[in-house]
Amino acid sequence: MSRGPATWATVLALALINVGLATAIVAAMGTAAIAPLWVGLGLVVLGIVAGLAAIGLWRQYLGALRDR
Repeated sequence: MSRGPATWATVLALALINVGLATAIVAAMGTAAIAPLWVGLGLVVLGIVAGLAAIGLWRQYLGALRDR
C-alpha cells in the first residue's frame, strides 16, 4: 500500500474543514454569504468524516510498513 490515498484523504479533510469553517463564519456574521450556515456546517462534518477515513488509511499504511 502506498501513502498516496492517505495523503489525499488528509488534504481533502483539511480543505473541507477549512472551507466549511470559513463559510460558517461568514454566514454567522450575517454578511452577504455565498452559502447559508447549514452548508458550512455540513462541509465541516464531511471534513471530519474524511479525517476519520484518513486516519484509517494512515493506520493501514503504517501497519503495512511495519509488516515488511
